[in-house]
Amino acid sequence: MSYSRRVDRPSLGQINPIREWSTPRITSVGNPNLKPQFTNSYELNYTRKIKKGSLSFGTFYRRVNDNITRVLSLDPLDIDGNNVLISYNNTDSSNRYGFEASFNYGITKWWRVNASTDLYTQKESGIVNGDNLEVTNNAFNARISNNFKATKNLRFQLFAMYRGGGQNLQFKVEPMSMVNIGSSLNVLKGKGTINFRVNDIFSGMKFAFESVNPYPSKGQFNWESQTAYLGFSYRFGGGKNKALRRKNRDNNETQGSGGFM
Repeated sequence: MSYSRRVDRPSLGQINPIREWSTPRITSVGNPNLKPQFTNSYELNYTRKIKKGSLSFGTFYRRVNDNITRVLSLDPLDIDGNNVLISYNNTDSSNRYGFEASFNYGITKWWRVNASTDLYTQKESGIVNGDNLEVTNNAFNARISNNFKATKNLRFQLFAMYRGGGQNLQFKVEPMSMVNIGSSLNVLKGKGTINFRVNDIFSGMKFAFESVNPYPSKGQFNWESQTAYLGFSYRFGGGKNKALRRKNRDNNETQGSGGFM
């Protein structure tokens, strides 16, 4: 059982007052008056170790005050009223409660699986374009990572994720998915490694949305998620000392800049 309180400060792109023209009809600009958002999280988790891995189950309730969200409005500098302005604002609150599950299991000596899923209900309220709105929606997310050991030096990876659609105060978002494959081969007596991977092989990472505020609109944004990578690394020295890895530190900033993502 745990309780935590987290602060997420606006990122530079979210408060930058300089306009950015994303398309001929869409302009994005930051909001220098944004306040940090605070998340109070209550969680209850259970983990059980099994012979070849572990299982985890949990339930949670999270309340976000001054939730930072993207806002779409008519551009006040457009005299024709045809262009839109994308910015950010603090909504009153966002409440999320749901269920999480994950497992790590070695199916065989050469195949190991790590999977997780969550199902939650979210309720958000706030003022958008002068309207006091409230929306409730359900969401489902899942991800699975497979590691295959072909030989002592050759391994393959298969990763898949699914992000369910959802709705906030302005946008109804369609689901998206991603499938990645990869491999790694140790060479030169284990000192060298050749890595190869292909991301989003089915081009499922697309941000498709619909909105009725400030007027009916529908669109889709794609980004360069379909990529291929080939690399080689070599470890110098006798191999007696493990390389020090710097931890990825959370900078406690919300994400977002130009466009819709």
